[in-house]
Amino acid sequence: MKYLDQINGIIIPYNESTEQLVEMLDFRLTDFRVACEALSQKEDKLSFLTLIKLLKNDDPYKRRIGLECLGKHKDFSDEVDVVISCLDDESPYVVRTAIEVIKSHSIAQAESKIFSLLKSNNELTRESAISSLEYLSKEIEVDFLIELYNDKNEKISKQAVNLILLMCNKTNWQKAYNILKRSDNEKARLIACKLLVKFGSEKEKSELAIFLHDKNGHIRKYSETAMLSN
Repeated sequence: MKYLDQINGIIIPYNESTEQLVEMLDFRLTDFRVACEALSQKEDKLSFLTLIKLLKNDDPYKRRIGLECLGKHKDFSDEVDVVISCLDDESPYVVRTAIEVIKSHSIAQAESKIFSLLKSNNELTRESAISSLEYLSKEIEVDFLIELYNDKNEKISKQAVNLILLMCNKTNWQKAYNILKRSDNEKARLIACKLLVKFGSEKEKSELAIFLHDKNGHIRKYSETAMLSN
């Protein structure tokens, strides 16, 4: 039974009626949390509307929990715009929860707002924003990805390297390759090597020989294997 599930030692009351769960929202915060979780699994309109209403609560904790649980409700797709609007919330915790919900549902409509959050003053929000891009975007300009790669935030730089491999194509890979192959970052050089293997012509792939002398053994092995398979 789902009733055995707990949060911080508090049993989630899945078997309670929606009306009873709504009443629990006025109790202590621990009761509020489990009530929201139970509401997320209900299939009636009241449970759904109750979770949406929580997005306007004065307490940012309650807004965040309401948003997280709304993302689990079966009717979630009916209110995508409401969740996107939470990216403008004054609480960075709510904003990051909105990003996670958007990421888990691959809501491409949120892409432009996610891009704007990459300029946030909150570093955790920026990190959360870039982690969602691979779930929302099919194509991102290489110049923009290189800009992110050069970011002072190491986590953002590393995420940008992953995105470069995902987003590059035959027409734009060389610019990223020429920058990454000279990087001090081992992962960046490995991605450069992979770009060369994936998109390079037979003549261009002769550059794999450069990576045979890389100080990183994994890169040397990858380039050697790639050369043997050509």
